[in-house]
Amino acid sequence: MEQYDLLDVPHLIYVMDPMCSWCYGFAPVLKKIKEENTGKLNFKLVLGGLRPGTTEPMDEQMKNTVKLHWQEVEKATHQPFDYTLFDRENFVYDTEPGCRAVVTMRYLKREAELEMAEAVQHAFYAKNIDVTKPEVLASIAAQFGIEEEAFLEKFNSEEIKEKTQQDFLIARHVQANAFPSLYLLNGHQIMLVSRGYRNYEAVKSKLEETLLKTKTA
Repeated sequence: MEQYDLLDVPHLIYVMDPMCSWCYGFAPVLKKIKEENTGKLNFKLVLGGLRPGTTEPMDEQMKNTVKLHWQEVEKATHQPFDYTLFDRENFVYDTEPGCRAVVTMRYLKREAELEMAEAVQHAFYAKNIDVTKPEVLASIAAQFGIEEEAFLEKFNSEEIKEKTQQDFLIARHVQANAFPSLYLLNGHQIMLVSRGYRNYEAVKSKLEETLLKTKTA
């Protein structure tokens, strides 16, 4: 997004990670909020990096902890989960590839960027598909008309690796220390709308309140 656009037009900034369970739970809320504000607010997706660069496989303690989180998300949001992930041996919960896949889509087909994030979420949480594998991410990208070879070339480029790291830096800069997080950027003013999972009514109300503050500031 060009710099003048970011400064001249109010933006709703969504900080997330496609392998964050609460972001998956938040997906329907975000989609509705985004659709309702089409034409009023521009939208920018920032990949936060939940646990990028993880190299150690999940042990039983971590599996139990993550499983409890998933159960909480399922109960609160009614999103579908496939718990057979926890039967996997030596699964490394590295969220960098999933984030980089979404950034790759940003540069190949920008209008499909959020849909790519949602598709990665659905594959991982609802279908127990290993979205840490580049070839799996390429097959997901193919759903949006992207040639798998072209996707992998871009995905593996130093440029996209750097762009992904830039997203992580932006997330830290705005102090998005919990995902999902929503911010309103208006000129040079950035205001927190929502941190962590909140239902649609709560987010809608807080966004309206925040927009009002920017108009009266």
